Amino acid sequence: MSDLIISNIALDGLLAGLASALVFYAFLRRASYSLLDPLLLVGVFVPLSAAFLAVLCATRIVPWDKFLLFTIVLFGYLVGARISTTFFRLERFRQALNDAVASFRRGEILTILVVTVLLTVPLAVLGLTHGASGDARQEFAREFRPLIVLQSGLLLFSVTLLLSRRFNTAQVATFMVTIIALSVPFSGKSILLPIVYFYGLRLFATGRRPSVRVLVVMGSLALIGAALMGLIAYRAGGVLGLYGLIVGRFWASGDVYVLAYEAGGLDYIRGNYHVAFIPYMLHPFTDLVGVRAYDRPLGGMLASAVVGYDVVTGPNPQLPVLLDFFFPHSLIEPFLVALVIGFLVLALRPLALLCSRARGRFVKLGGVVAAVFCPAAGFFDASLVSISLIGVVGVTVFGTAVELLYGRRSHVASPPFPAQTYASRSR
Repeated sequence: MSDLIISNIALDGLLAGLASALVFYAFLRRASYSLLDPLLLVGVFVPLSAAFLAVLCATRIVPWDKFLLFTIVLFGYLVGARISTTFFRLERFRQALNDAVASFRRGEILTILVVTVLLTVPLAVLGLTHGASGDARQEFAREFRPLIVLQSGLLLFSVTLLLSRRFNTAQVATFMVTIIALSVPFSGKSILLPIVYFYGLRLFATGRRPSVRVLVVMGSLALIGAALMGLIAYRAGGVLGLYGLIVGRFWASGDVYVLAYEAGGLDYIRGNYHVAFIPYMLHPFTDLVGVRAYDRPLGGMLASAVVGYDVVTGPNPQLPVLLDFFFPHSLIEPFLVALVIGFLVLALRPLALLCSRARGRFVKLGGVVAAVFCPAAGFFDASLVSISLIGVVGVTVFGTAVELLYGRRSHVASPPFPAQTYASRSR
């Protein structure tokens, strides 16, 4: 292959990645509070996947019509997201966040933090005994899903409540180090992301923007976490091993396209995977009451088709592949369905403003927590949105029930955050 051809292929990937990144940010700018917003942090895999798929198409491994499908689905998803956040205002969201956190007393927050740690301890023990770190975490998560979903919901509540002025930096750091250390046995490469999320929320709550230096530090922290788990869980050997693991994870974030199209996995499973679209999407919810739409998700089916034997885990079924399976040889239906999914996923952000008017403190806080964390993986894997939402709603319902059962003593709200505004950041 000549140098000119290689350069053209690289240029195709670069242009596809840059274009999708700009479009992704432009459509979600109104709904995101900074580059440290989980919506944009997890969204970094969208341009990486676009670049990866463009290279596959440029090398004729995957036909270009699949990249057209990717583009149309992404556009539909972003249009739906933009419509649902038309009347969303960051100032009101920041006020809802601060009010929800300030309504909890120090003792109440400590109770939630302790419960989170106590629930993480048995998961850490189970993770050690089952060898759940690294790639094995998906099978572990499937086996102990109720515990993990509840723990993840409590962790998101805890990270948000640590914004309270009732805790100093040392106390926040103590909890973060404790929960991260306990999470090592059943976590993947994103183990330090809660710290990044917390700091981004802290800046937003106080009306500050992350500087370039902060972005570099937070990005480096995420990479350090990936390197740490690479050594502990993935047994990456030496600097070259870590480099290959991290670069491979980012560059091959669109590995589902390899399994689906290059290896022919999607065509193979069309006649062997009997599930309708709506039951598939509702599976995380119906599974709670014993109604299972499938035994293995689409990613697991693709992996099974390629390796030749049954596996439960597999790549995240990104929205274009998911819709290509359920609506083959069509562009209009995937666009419309993606639009609806984008609308529903990002509707969690304005929904938080409605929850802020509720009387229950856990409802107000739960609305904010869901709005901040749940929409992040909507394009990457829509089922992750449902699973994280179940965890947040579970904690919200339980907390509200306890509050109603035992009543609420009078409390004094913690001092509000400095009255800095985002007026200069007009959206």
